[in-house]
Amino acid sequence: MGNVLSYTFAWIVFFSSTILPTALLYGVTMPFVGALVRYRANYVPKRGVQLSGEDESNSPPAQPDSYLAMLKRVHRIEGWEGLYKGIMPSIISTFIVMVAITILSVGYKVLPNGRVALPTQSGFVFWLLSFALNLIPVLLLIPFQILINHAITTPTKLSAFAPITALKTLLSHPELSQPVQLYFTPGLAVSEILQALVYPTLSILMQFVPGLYISHRLPILLAALPIIALATILLTPLQVMSARLTLQRSGSDSSETTETEQPPAYGAEEVMEFRPTSEYAPYTGLWDCGRQMVREEGVGALLRAWWVTPGMIGFYAAVAMAQWP
Repeated sequence: MGNVLSYTFAWIVFFSSTILPTALLYGVTMPFVGALVRYRANYVPKRGVQLSGEDESNSPPAQPDSYLAMLKRVHRIEGWEGLYKGIMPSIISTFIVMVAITILSVGYKVLPNGRVALPTQSGFVFWLLSFALNLIPVLLLIPFQILINHAITTPTKLSAFAPITALKTLLSHPELSQPVQLYFTPGLAVSEILQALVYPTLSILMQFVPGLYISHRLPILLAALPIIALATILLTPLQVMSARLTLQRSGSDSSETTETEQPPAYGAEEVMEFRPTSEYAPYTGLWDCGRQMVREEGVGALLRAWWVTPGMIGFYAAVAMAQWP
């Protein structure tokens, strides 16, 4: 009886300290994350770039040209339910990341913002440890990243309590039969590795910012503005291309569901446009993705919602400074 009570108490503590806060966090942020994924993945060709056989009278309706316009469009077409698409796999993936970070950071102090405080090491060792702690959870979650983005952008209604039907709708037959194929999505792993390299590298550069360890308040952010700008320039195109690459299905574009199993759609109008694979060959890699996006949609497509990166860096910097004496 005592063991049962102990396990029950441990589960209650774990649920209240880990799962419940994560669910509440996504309850607030998921609509904004979902709109961001749709906005960056939305295919908007430049004027004059038309599909073969398409005339101007049959051109698609005007697409949202800003993040807020996309957010309003999702709510108008799919309602609140559509704003929370992808929340279940997001919660599960976050839990996996927390477990991975806990295992990897044994012997290190985990800060309240989830980052790991590494002991003072040589520059290369510090960079290597930071890179590992950034990279390993990201690579583990590549299948979840694909699944989450598919769930967010699908025009069909999926139930959180019917995972088999959802998987059959979101993934192709080769992806379901051999999930390891998700790791070989062209260019995606390369993009994630490059993103994982950016923050540890910039952390090393931050050590050379004049006065960084003299003043712990506003002067830090002012002195770090060039590095924040560099992070924005490096990360935003990678994040946009990752959103595009995750939506390319491996092996086939057809899902596993039959017509009778196919979940209903939200309506005749879809929230976003996908790149038409019937007219264009799929992206073959990260470089090809960026090159084709610039050619078909312009350079601006690679910088969609660029303000997210400096905003997140500023948020984490503010949290860190609030903890300093």
